[in-house]
Amino acid sequence: MPPAERAAADAAIVRNIQRSREFRSAEHIALFMAFDGEPTLTPLFRAAAAAGKRLYAPVITRRHMHFAEIDARSALDSNFFGILEPSLGRRIDARQLDLVLTPLVAFDDHGVRVGVGRGYYDRCFRFLHTREQWRRPKLLGVAYELQRVPPLPPQHWDVPLYGAVTEGGIRRF
Repeated sequence: MPPAERAAADAAIVRNIQRSREFRSAEHIALFMAFDGEPTLTPLFRAAAAAGKRLYAPVITRRHMHFAEIDARSALDSNFFGILEPSLGRRIDARQLDLVLTPLVAFDDHGVRVGVGRGYYDRCFRFLHTREQWRRPKLLGVAYELQRVPPLPPQHWDVPLYGAVTEGGIRRF
């Protein structure tokens, strides 16, 4: 994607997130730090602070992921993948998050998500498999329209997305 097109798409994605009922009703929101071509969500820091929302970013170890509170002033360090993450910050149990903005490589119109293949999100949110009703957190994939693909075969370990947001809008599954 050319830089100007990408910047316009990123801005549209952030606007679509901010306008969503999921963002407006959430108090505890997890987001990701853009890496390797992912949409940048940096403008959400200002919007979340203005709306009194608390933001969290993933912190990963070799096998696990947890979430630490983050704001525009947080100290960030690169992890072993080169992804920025908060070096300090209050941790939150994943079950207490209201909304999780999830990075992805591809998604389909049934909520099947393909990540980078390490399984961090699927392991962290596998408790959602035991839920009879989807309450929280809502996993909202964040991607560009070009990452939307024809139906994918789900794997037994996949945790489905609640929806996906792109520059074109929001799809709820």
